[in-house]
Amino acid sequence: TMWLADGRKIVPSTWRGQQGDNIVKCHPDFRAVFLANRPGFPFLGNDFFSVMGDLLSCHAIDNPDFDSELALLQKYGADVSRDLLERLIRSFGELREMSDSGTFLYPYSTRELVNIVKHIQAYPEDGVTAALCNVLDFEQQDGDIWETIVSILHKHGIPFGAKPATDIAKR
Repeated sequence: TMWLADGRKIVPSTWRGQQGDNIVKCHPDFRAVFLANRPGFPFLGNDFFSVMGDLLSCHAIDNPDFDSELALLQKYGADVSRDLLERLIRSFGELREMSDSGTFLYPYSTRELVNIVKHIQAYPEDGVTAALCNVLDFEQQDGDIWETIVSILHKHGIPFGAKPATDIAKR
């Protein structure tokens, strides 16, 4: 069940308990899709399942696999080279692994990659470095994390911090 601020209670369509004006039964065909970050730092949000799990069927969805993420990014960056997209996906895959292992707190997601690719598509003259800076600049607050991120990007052939003339997004 879910309590509303006005005191009404939303219940499943199969509810057999108390009836009354304060009880709102969901239609059996009712569907809602909620997107929620995972609980805890850095999002500081609620644990969606513990709050809504008794009322809704909750499904955790991981980041897409490599091929699916590539197909998605190609839709946002039709003019961005496949090579660059693949390098970004591999880099962010490694950053995600580091988040999952506890090395990083922030779980770099497809959302960040989409923003990077959209930037490169819209402003190709900026290059990949400027697009990455839009997403990653906050990490400069921690020198160790920043060095690790730069190292991972370099490992995957992304000259992060390169001058615009050498930026691979412009090739």
